[in-house]
Amino acid sequence: MSRTPNSGPPRLLACAPLPRSLDPLDDESLSGYVLRLAHRLGVPPDRVIRRTGLAEIQDNTQALAKAVRSTVLPPAMATEFATATRLARAEVTALTLAGWAPYYPPIAYVLDSLRHGRRPPHMDGLFATSVRYCPACLAGDGTPVQNQHGGPWQRVWRLPVSFACLRHQRFLEHLCPACQRPFIGRSSHLVALPSIGGLHPAQCRQRLPGFTRTPRTRENVCSGRLDRVPTRPQDHPGPEILALQGKILSMLAPQRSAVTSSQYFAELQLVAALVIITWPKARPDTPTAATEAADRYIAENHGPDEKHYSNALPTDARASAAFLQAADSILTADDFRAAMLPLAPVENRTRTGIVPTRHQSWDHAFKRQRESCSWRFRAVAETLVPTHRRTGPGGRRIPMSQVGYRPEHIPAFLPQEWADRHLGSFTGLSSLILRRNAATHLVRRARGGSLHEAAQFLGIKAGEHGIGFGTKLGRWARAQDNLHAFELALDAIAADLETSPRIDYQHRRQSLADWTLTPAIWNHMVAQLQEWPGNRAITDDRKRLAVSAYTWARVTQGEYFFSPCPSHIAADPEACRLWKYHRRFTCTWLRQTDDHPHYRELKVLLDAHADQLAAAIDAVRSRPVLATSQPE
Repeated sequence: MSRTPNSGPPRLLACAPLPRSLDPLDDESLSGYVLRLAHRLGVPPDRVIRRTGLAEIQDNTQALAKAVRSTVLPPAMATEFATATRLARAEVTALTLAGWAPYYPPIAYVLDSLRHGRRPPHMDGLFATSVRYCPACLAGDGTPVQNQHGGPWQRVWRLPVSFACLRHQRFLEHLCPACQRPFIGRSSHLVALPSIGGLHPAQCRQRLPGFTRTPRTRENVCSGRLDRVPTRPQDHPGPEILALQGKILSMLAPQRSAVTSSQYFAELQLVAALVIITWPKARPDTPTAATEAADRYIAENHGPDEKHYSNALPTDARASAAFLQAADSILTADDFRAAMLPLAPVENRTRTGIVPTRHQSWDHAFKRQRESCSWRFRAVAETLVPTHRRTGPGGRRIPMSQVGYRPEHIPAFLPQEWADRHLGSFTGLSSLILRRNAATHLVRRARGGSLHEAAQFLGIKAGEHGIGFGTKLGRWARAQDNLHAFELALDAIAADLETSPRIDYQHRRQSLADWTLTPAIWNHMVAQLQEWPGNRAITDDRKRLAVSAYTWARVTQGEYFFSPCPSHIAADPEACRLWKYHRRFTCTWLRQTDDHPHYRELKVLLDAHADQLAAAIDAVRSRPVLATSQPE
C-alpha cells in the first residue's frame, strides 16, 4: 500500500515529505525499506537517504548512511525520517533492532556504546547489515505492492541466530546465485552502492568480479536476482532444526521474559563459540546438510595453517544451524557441567591442535557478557578456561564470582570424609597430595592469585614440603585421559562446603599462631593418665610441645607439620630440630592409638581440649589469643 501526502494543516518539518511513500512490511528492516522506497520512487537509494535525513556522509556523487542506523536511529534522525516518509515514530522504530535490545544482548551492547558516545563495536552476535535472505520472502506474497517492489528484507536476518525461514521451511541463503559472493558489498554502509539506481530491491549490489573501483553505473554491478534461487531438497532443514529456529525466534516475542531471553541468547552464542573452537567434539552423530556445511566451514577457515580465527557464527546459515543445534543441546542438558567439559581446553594444548588464544579470546568474551548469563552458566564457565582469567596479560588470576564461601572457610587439610567421598577414584595418588591440592584450589577459586599464594594463605609452607601442585596431579590426569576429573571433584566439594556450617579457620590459625599447651593444663592431663612402662609414655616438656602441634592441627583442621614452632625455641636451630623430631613421632603415634594404650588415653583428653579450644576461639573472635592458652 502506498502513502500520499496528508491534506491536513501544514507543520514545521525538518525534512519535506517525499512525494510518495510506502507502508512498512511485517518485520521489515530499515535498509530493506529504503531499497523498496527508492524503487517505488524510481531514484537511487542515496536520494532517499538524503531526503529522509539518514545521510551522514555526503559528497557530490552519493550520500551514505552508516550500517549502525539499521540497529538504532537517534531521536532527531528518526523524527526527520518519519516526517519525510509520513510514518509514525513507532513504525520507524520498528524498522530497527532497538526494540529487541532487552532480549538480545549484542543489540543492547551497541546501544550502550552509542549512548556513551563510543564508536559502536563489531559484535559477533550481530551482522552489520543483512547478509542472509529467504528467496521466497524476497519474491513477495503475491500482493500488488510486493509483486512490484519485492518482499521484505527482514530485520531478523541480521541476527546470526536466524538461519531458516519458518514460513517457507528452508535455510536462508547468503550468496548471490549469479556471482556466488555476498551480495551486500561494503558492510559499513546501510545500503551498498547507494548511488546505483535502477536495481530491484532483490538484486545483488556487489561489484562485478575484477572490477576494483567503485561502480558508477549498474553495468559494473552483478545485478543477480536473489528472489529467483531454485530450491533443492537439501535446502529444507529437518524438523529438529526447524523446531530450534522456532524456539530461538520465540525468545524475541514481547510476551517473553526479557531476562530469560537475554540469558539464553548470551549463553547460546558463548557455547556456540566453544562448539566452533572444538568442532567436531560436539558434532551430532547423524550427518545432515547442516553438519556437512559445518565440516566444510571448519576445514576451510580453521585449518592448521590459518593465521586468523573467528569464534563467531559463520554467514553460512547451514553451518550456523549445526553449531547452534549443538550449543542448544548442551545448554539444555541435565548435567550442564558434564556436557560442557568436552569443550574446555586441556593441558598440553599443542596435542589438540587448538590454538590457546582461541580459548583466551572466548574467555574475554565471557567476561564481557558474564552479567547477561545465568548463575548456572557462570558457575560452570568461570572454571572452564581458568588459565586466562586474569586482570590482564601477565596479571593476577581473578577470583570466581559465583562462589558461596570465603577463603577463610576452607580447612587447610581437606576432611577425610570429603576426600573419601569425592576423591576416592583418584587411585595411585597420595591422599596427602589430593587433600592439600583440593583445599588450595578451593582457596584460589574464592581468592584469586596463584596456587602458592593460596597455600600461604592456608599456612602451607610450599618451599619446605613439596605440595605437588600441577605436577603429580597433572601426570595422573593425563595418564587417566580425564583432565577434568579434579575440577568436577572440586565442584562437588564446594557444594558440600557451601552447605556446611561456616567456620573461620583463618581466625583459628591467627589465634594459635603463638600458642602451646600450658604446663598447668598439660600436668592436669598427665595426672589423669595411667602409668605405663616404656619411652612412649614419657610426659616431659618435650612431649607437651609435641602434643601442642597435634592440638593445633585438630583446631585449625590443618596438618601438624605446618604447626608454628614455639616462639621460645624458634631462634635455636638445634632446639627447633629436636622439636620437629618429637612432633613427628608423637603425632604419628597419636594417629595410631591401637599401638599403645598411653596414646589411646592421651588422644581422648587432647581431642576434648581441642574441641573446647576451637569453640572458645569461634565464640570470641575479637580476642587474638586465648588467656588459657598462653605460650610459655
